[in-house]
Amino acid sequence: MIRNIIFFLFFYLGIISISILFIPTLLFPKKGVQFGGRLIGIWTGICLKLFLSVNIKVKGLENIPKEKNYFVVCLSLIHISEPTRLRRIS
Repeated sequence: MIRNIIFFLFFYLGIISISILFIPTLLFPKKGVQFGGRLIGIWTGICLKLFLSVNIKVKGLENIPKEKNYFVVCLSLIHISEPTRLRRIS
């Protein structure tokens, strides 16, 4: 319970701080906004690993074409193993 409260506190304070810090980049080229988005993604990963011990696996990077630039806005797949899922249901 305390770990969850600490996670939410750090996570939302970080997200709000980064968002406020990068508001002026909306007036500049999109590279600044993209950097802010990457920073939020990195911050999210750090908080998940540090406070909640979540392992993050990225699969399929070899399928992304290298000749073009891509910005992935949101790609989320949460996998809960079968025994864990059954325990939560019952």
